[in-house]
Amino acid sequence: NVVGGYSGNYGAASLEGATISGGGQNGLTNSINSRYSTVGGGLGNTIQASADFSTIGGGDQNTITNASFPTIGGGFLNTITNGSDSTIGGGFRNTIQTDAYSSAIGGGDFNTIQPNAFLSAISGGYFNTIRTNSPYSTIGGGAQNTNSGPYSVVPGGDRNVAGTNSFAAGHRAKATTSGTFVWADSTDTDFDSSSVNQFLIRAGGGVGIGKNNPATALDVNGTVTATAFAGNGSGLTSLNAGSLSSGALPSAQLSGTYSSAVFTPRSGDWTFPG
Repeated sequence: NVVGGYSGNYGAASLEGATISGGGQNGLTNSINSRYSTVGGGLGNTIQASADFSTIGGGDQNTITNASFPTIGGGFLNTITNGSDSTIGGGFRNTIQTDAYSSAIGGGDFNTIQPNAFLSAISGGYFNTIRTNSPYSTIGGGAQNTNSGPYSVVPGGDRNVAGTNSFAAGHRAKATTSGTFVWADSTDTDFDSSSVNQFLIRAGGGVGIGKNNPATALDVNGTVTATAFAGNGSGLTSLNAGSLSSGALPSAQLSGTYSSAVFTPRSGDWTFPG
């Protein structure tokens, strides 16, 4: 074992292969209680028992407990507890909790990966949380975002929530039902999914497809194909009658002036001679 730096730095005598390169001071000593582990420097960094092959690069008061092969690069008050093969790059008060193994927090402040959210990642940001039993989840950054189910994604933004197999982005997007995509604009109110497998967009400036200046709620540059349309058609404008296909309109009522005669060869069917 090698213990350098402040005279109070501590490596348990019964260990094998422990290294403290430097750092430490009175009241903030660096210490190692697990085999083949390393503290590079800094103040008050601790590798506790049952945390073999652990590394704390530096920083202040970072702690690894009961987790093999984890790494804390630096920062302040970061903690890995029973999260083997996990990594915290740096930042302030970031935490990987019990059985969130093979997970990572890149940096930022107050980010948390809760128990049993294994193989998950938070890149950075502020107060982001991957909740208990939400493995394979990702938060790219932003603030106060939450993953509440497995395989969920929040790329960034703020106060978004993604549930199982869901995606939420923007501001206060809530994809709380499984298999759902929700994107919300900057309007300061929640935009919630209401059922599973939805694709929802809140865009106060309109949605443009093939154009960047939508004039209506949905403005498409190109042909739109659909198997059916619902509604009474009262809002339709700029229709060309010559483009309408022929057919029967049972029990229909048509008002207006026509240049050609309209007759009914049998009751209930209107025919337009052409």
